[in-house]
Order: sequence, then C-alpha cells, then structure tokens
Amino acid sequence: MRGGGSRVVVLAIYGSVLLSGGVSCAGGDAARESSTTSEAPAPAPASVSAAGARDDPYAGLVLQDTQGRSIPLGEYKGKVRLFDLWATWCGPCRMGIPHLNRLYDSYRDRGLVVIGVSVDARPEDVVEFTRAIPIRYPSGMMNPQIEALLGYPEAVPTTLLVDRTGRMRRRFLGYVDPAIIEREVLKFLGTSAP
Repeated sequence: MRGGGSRVVVLAIYGSVLLSGGVSCAGGDAARESSTTSEAPAPAPASVSAAGARDDPYAGLVLQDTQGRSIPLGEYKGKVRLFDLWATWCGPCRMGIPHLNRLYDSYRDRGLVVIGVSVDARPEDVVEFTRAIPIRYPSGMMNPQIEALLGYPEAVPTTLLVDRTGRMRRRFLGYVDPAIIEREVLKFLGTSAP
C-alpha cells in the first residue's frame, strides 16, 4: 500500500484500540480503574483556605474558566464531585466528555457536579475545542492551586470522584467505561451531606 492506504489501515487499528476502552494519553497504563474497590488516598490539602481545608479540602479551590473568570469550588461543597482532568489533544478525552455531559445532566438534581480541568497551556485551544464538543458542566484551566491538591495527571483523562464530605473515593486513569463511572457515582449520591 502506498500513501493514503496505509494511513487508513493505521487509523482503523487506532480506532479499534480506542473502542476497546484501553486508551489514555500522555503515558500511563491503558485505561483502568486504579482503585477498583479500594478508596483512593486522600491528598494532603495544600494552598486552600483554613476553613475549607478542615472539613473539605476541595471547597477552598478556585478554578478559572477560559475567559479568566473565577469559579469558586466552595459552591459545590456538600455535593458529589467528579473532577475530569483532560486535554484538547487527547482522543480518549474527546470520547469521554459527551458521557460526562450526560452524567451531569442526569444526576445534578441529586447532588452531582462534574468539574472539568483542562491541562492545556492555552485557553484559546479549549475555546476552539468546545465549539466542536460542548462541555455543559463547570470547566476551567489547571492552575497551581488545583495542581497542588489534585496533582498533575500522569495520564489524561484522569477522573477523580470526591464524596459529599470532601473525601476522594475513586481515581480512574484513561478512558473508563462510562457505566463503571456511573455505578461508582451512584454509590455516593445515595448519601446525604453532613
């Protein structure tokens, strides 16, 4: 095969790998649920307000959207939070965002908030991306405060599930079957805020 024919074969192989659900970007193992049934270790609170750090380390975080506007994450205290660390250049992220939109739309009335955190360097890239693939949940750019608490992902997407009390419960690396994430979210939506 010459030229375009070999590209079609490579794209077909890449597509079948993507559809198998074993993909992440920026290194790391193939998509896996890294904490299957165990709880993820709670990260040490860093650079958050003293009041937010005592009972919910995520409540003191502030995210900036692509326009530089602040999104104080304290507004979501007492909710189940699903942090999605992603990038515009990541194919598995592109596949996962529509599922996160659906999850957010389905369960936000029950106390779920999905929070997108782009690791892209340029907000303009995120704006362009969202013209093709809209993000319907709160979303902003990685910043030092977010990175200090959540860590910089070894692979994208990385999805972190935080319960209503501010305790990290699950960490998913790479593209994970949306049904698995939904099942885990539902476990924590059934509990009330303290």
